[in-house]
Amino acid sequence: MSEGTLQPSGPDLAQGLALAQLADGAMLLGHVGEEPVLLARRGREVFAIGATCTHYGGPLAEGLLVEDTVRCPWHHACFSLRTGEAQRPPALNPVACWRVERLGDRIVVRERAAAVPTKPAPLPAAGMPGSIVILGGGAAGNCAAETLRREGFSGSILMLSADPSVPYDRPNLSKDYLAGNAPEDWIPLRSPEFYREHHVEVHLGARAAAIDTPRREVRLEDGSHHAYDALLIATGAEPVRLDVPGSDLPHVRTLRSLADSRAIIQKAETAQRAVVIGASFIGLEVAASLRARKLDVRIVAPELTPMEHILGLEIGGLVRRIH
Repeated sequence: MSEGTLQPSGPDLAQGLALAQLADGAMLLGHVGEEPVLLARRGREVFAIGATCTHYGGPLAEGLLVEDTVRCPWHHACFSLRTGEAQRPPALNPVACWRVERLGDRIVVRERAAAVPTKPAPLPAAGMPGSIVILGGGAAGNCAAETLRREGFSGSILMLSADPSVPYDRPNLSKDYLAGNAPEDWIPLRSPEFYREHHVEVHLGARAAAIDTPRREVRLEDGSHHAYDALLIATGAEPVRLDVPGSDLPHVRTLRSLADSRAIIQKAETAQRAVVIGASFIGLEVAASLRARKLDVRIVAPELTPMEHILGLEIGGLVRRIH
């Protein structure tokens, strides 16, 4: 899944360049064949990795070097310069790595390194919980489950999600997917097979009713109980819901879930006009997405300038003019 696509630019790194062209602590965008490659130097070590963030395609060359990692400038995903591994969300997948060769005072980027699957050493059982329940099936809960397995946790992991869908990319619900520019298979963060392969049990449509901390149990609305040694609550936030007469009518929708976005898309197929209540990030994204579907859109919000309290009057005015 990607919003940004880098075209090959800068020097052909397969032809090499002088080491003096890359200062210590600096990055340089180049290419190997048709693939954009980021060259980064730390002391006498030079690294070559994919130049595009695997989250939304952000340009890593515009990011920040921190020790032997690079941080994406868009959403702060973090990648290892040594292995390409995604070390910090929101990115889940690694970037590619290339072998760098020193030839005197020149550096040449050679072949793309083969991905080497790493199997973490199991964490010692002593002091570790035997079972972990993750309450919530969003990006945070998903990342927690992946990190536990990546770092060698071998106990049971159970994810309880009130949503009927596997963890998915929520920001796209108000952007490309809602606008009709992204297929639905972009939306899930991982496939059902991924969870089976990593021994993460996922219960969908499982809404918690109570947590019994003395007994270490989560009770669901259907009356079932799930025991845990450790519990992670990752239920996320709820939108502010409209509390006025008529807010319960069928054509009034709140955007929170994939099902909500699907319902809005269905309405948009036959609608001519839409009113969006709220002029912050999600409201403005929804407005732009519905305009992409050729609807007449009005935004209603209490502030005089959109996003003024977040970005200030000048940027808020720019946002208003764009919309």
